[in-house]
Amino acid sequence: MKHFDGRVAAITGAASGIGRALALELARRGCHVALADVDDTGLAETELRVKRSGVDVTTRHLDVADRDDVFAWADEVVADHGRANLVFNNAGVALGASVANMSIDDHRWLIDIDYWGVVHGTQAF
Repeated sequence: MKHFDGRVAAITGAASGIGRALALELARRGCHVALADVDDTGLAETELRVKRSGVDVTTRHLDVADRDDVFAWADEVVADHGRANLVFNNAGVALGASVANMSIDDHRWLIDIDYWGVVHGTQAF
């Protein structure tokens, strides 16, 4: 898709890093954005910066590991924006420990976000 003007993008992990940069660049190109993250402070900062581009923006606190919440967010995006042309399942986490030194709970947390978060987002939209 060469043209983003007037399109709608749903982006998880939008509070910082790649997600924030993506939201800002798409907004600069005229794309409306629906942003989600668990970091409410970072998400509010991204929203403030995106609004300067003059596009429509919505935000939501979202844990991508929660399937029902992701599906509810997808419904909200369509209700608020009419559609989602682009979906970026960008939310992700990492741990600095070696696999051998990670607890089972650490592994589950990582997989719930990095794997299941993508599955939930893809199925929801």
